[in-house]
Amino acid sequence: MKSAKIMVVAVALLASTAAFAGAPASKQPHPATTLRTAEEFAQLKPGDKIAYVCKQCDSVQVQTIESKEQAMALCKEGEAVSCPSCQKKYKATFRGPRAKAGKQTEVSYVNEKGEECMFVAKLGADDR
Repeated sequence: MKSAKIMVVAVALLASTAAFAGAPASKQPHPATTLRTAEEFAQLKPGDKIAYVCKQCDSVQVQTIESKEQAMALCKEGEAVSCPSCQKKYKATFRGPRAKAGKQTEVSYVNEKGEECMFVAKLGADDR
């Protein structure tokens, strides 16, 4: 009876260790990077994949960047950006101090009430 309990505990420990071990570091996916500054949008290249994350309809839509102009339009102040899922329109606005001596402003997408409702993230190589 005692050996059966030890065996059950050993199996449980082994199972929990295997569950937390996950894939080897070389096989783990690269995390998505939230795009917050114009400089980050400028680094997007045609073929890069981005995710629109809409907080209003709890959706994530993946889109491929086709041109540098398309990427830069996403961070142009006052530009209307639509959620590909629910079709609601949000406005790109800037928060923080204007670019002075290395300070960066952050892009946010707000609804008509000024509440942040969406963000854009660049997907890692493994997320494509």
